Amino acid sequence: MDIFRTSVTLLICLFHSSLSETQSMCKGTLPPVKHAAVNSNVTVPCPVLSATEMEFKLFKGSDQVTSIYIKINDTSNNINKNKPAFSAILDVNYMDNSTSFILLGVTTNFTDLYTCEAEINYPPPFKKVPHTPQTIVLVEEKQETKRHDLCQHGSHLVLWVVFGTMAIYGLVMTCIVIILQVKCCQMDTSFKDRECRRKWQGVQHPTWQGFYTDTVV
Repeated sequence: MDIFRTSVTLLICLFHSSLSETQSMCKGTLPPVKHAAVNSNVTVPCPVLSATEMEFKLFKGSDQVTSIYIKINDTSNNINKNKPAFSAILDVNYMDNSTSFILLGVTTNFTDLYTCEAEINYPPPFKKVPHTPQTIVLVEEKQETKRHDLCQHGSHLVLWVVFGTMAIYGLVMTCIVIILQVKCCQMDTSFKDRECRRKWQGVQHPTWQGFYTDTVV
């Protein structure tokens, strides 16, 4: 799994190598990676709300997918401009003035590098916020499916381990049997050689001394 994540990160890095310095993930440290299931919501951080009127822009790769213009204490003038087939809202925490885009009902097509930019429109002068947070979003299948796949891979691994163990055991036992047979044949051959030598030499019987009666007169 770690190899897959690293590969995706490197591919995104190469794909966006032609972007500007503020949008390139290949300069400095890599941005954080957020994993999400299909049809879930993903939060992409943005610069802090630091002026009365600001415009927040969200980029998917090098394309701007949405922008929201905010006036503090005048929510009726908040303008949300989303690209077709892209659903996102801007969430503002007025306790600490933190902001973030929320991607709604993400699909696998949402997997990409996201960059959030902000511009101060009021009070003047008009200027761009230098801080541009970046986030890598990886939309994956449901966790239940992944667990099922992992179980299948785990069962296959167990079968291969058992098969390998049995094969090694059979090979070791075969070697032991062959060695024992060779030793037994060597022992039988030496025994047979000794028996053959005895047969060829013959058995030396002792000479019997009898008493003979001399009958010749």
